[in-house]
Amino acid sequence: MKVGIYARVSTEKQEESLEEQVRMLVEFCERSKYEVYKVYSETGSGAKSKREMFMELMGDVEANKFDAVVVLKLDRFSRSMLDLLTSVERLKEKGVDFISVNDHIETTTPQGKLIFHIMGALAEFERSLIYERTKVGIERAKREGKVCHRPRKNINLDRVVDRYKKGIPLTEIAAIEHVSYSTLRNRLRESGIKLETRLTED
Repeated sequence: MKVGIYARVSTEKQEESLEEQVRMLVEFCERSKYEVYKVYSETGSGAKSKREMFMELMGDVEANKFDAVVVLKLDRFSRSMLDLLTSVERLKEKGVDFISVNDHIETTTPQGKLIFHIMGALAEFERSLIYERTKVGIERAKREGKVCHRPRKNINLDRVVDRYKKGIPLTEIAAIEHVSYSTLRNRLRESGIKLETRLTED
């Protein structure tokens, strides 16, 4: 099985060095007889940094360049529970397994596949809760006579198109620009920018 290794340490919390984390992951893959496609490693807070190597990893997931993602711990992979659930759901959609060594989670096993399904359901549930909370807040604001229009986010379309031409999927570009995929797609259409047919793919 071909795998992509993702390792990260934050600047605030250094339980182990980045080199030590990578070493442990590589040794795990060697013991498991996994072929390492690439090691994606970076330093930075998961909550504050753009995590460029993580974005590259997910871009390669979209391109089906390996069969599984291997991390040391769940908190090294994602910045929050919803982020973790969303990322794992994307792996599932692409048929890519997820292995967290210290948490003993391997979706290559029947038990792990069950965890995949549970995580997907939790992600959908969390999104529904966010939607309902937002809806209730908007309705309350309207009753109080407040304007509920969300300010239009400024997007550098030249930068977006440049990244797209370099082969970065629009879903990844949307994450980098901190906007939703649908918002980015609609803004490109409004500006009359014509891209390849994959622009309209889900």
